[in-house]
Amino acid sequence: MIAALFNPLDIECLVKTAVELWEEVDPSDLSEHQQDTLNRAREAWLAEHADQQPSFPEAVSLISPRPVGRAWVLRRWDRHEDVVSLHADEDSALADLATYVRGVWDNLVGEEGIPDQPPTDDREAVRLYYGPERDGRPDEGYDLYAEDIARCGRTRIVPLDYRFPDEDASEQANRDATFHPQTDLNDLPCVEVDGVLVFAYLDHEASAVRISVHLDSAEDRLVRPDGSVPLRVEVEDDVVLDDSAEGTPKRDLLTRLLDAADDRQEQAIREAAFAAGVLWRCPTCQWDNLGEAACCEGPGPCRVPKPKATS
Repeated sequence: MIAALFNPLDIECLVKTAVELWEEVDPSDLSEHQQDTLNRAREAWLAEHADQQPSFPEAVSLISPRPVGRAWVLRRWDRHEDVVSLHADEDSALADLATYVRGVWDNLVGEEGIPDQPPTDDREAVRLYYGPERDGRPDEGYDLYAEDIARCGRTRIVPLDYRFPDEDASEQANRDATFHPQTDLNDLPCVEVDGVLVFAYLDHEASAVRISVHLDSAEDRLVRPDGSVPLRVEVEDDVVLDDSAEGTPKRDLLTRLLDAADDRQEQAIREAAFAAGVLWRCPTCQWDNLGEAACCEGPGPCRVPKPKATS
């Protein structure tokens, strides 16, 4: 069957093209993809009628774009300031607002029905401070609403026999890399290589140099059949993340195993992880760190360097 020679997106393209031609669209107005797909369909049809075996296309994986994200936008204002912040969910936004409310609770003390101390429940604290209809304080107020985070998503067609670009192609991509400097308050300095965006900037609020890598716009040739892009991150000479074509993404697998294990199973998994070098234990605070971590990642201030391997 001719249909077996085309992936689902090509078949969809052929159907849409047939409809356009039925509507007497000039063939020269068809896109390059439409014309290429039509030519391949014509060759397959001619080969079938000549009792020839048409060539089969390479096996591909169709990767759908990630779903649209959502953030909660909180705007709070009074006579002195107008502040907008983003939150992962409504509860965290209300918790942030309740923190502010508790800090200025003295504004309400003495009013009828208002306790001396703010409620521990975030929603109740916000309701009492602003009033049931948010009209209790004419000079203050807030808005809270959910907003979709738009992405320029597209379906990718990725060969199943994935191969990272060869030396010449990689060198050319590096030569074609583009630097985008910050031009206003709404953007950040960024290097773009083959569609991968790497932001490096000074974050005064975090008092740190921040590095942010965005892979959604990476060229299809960089995308593996599972939808991921091989990534290796180094700081100085230490590898802090290795999910390269040869590397093994151990973090998610180990986390899933530990989350699903009982106490006895968890001990066995950790012992195996230590023996395989997937985990190492900080000699100072005894925190279990992933093998690729160069320093202790424990929750406290301890950042002891990873012990050197001994023979």
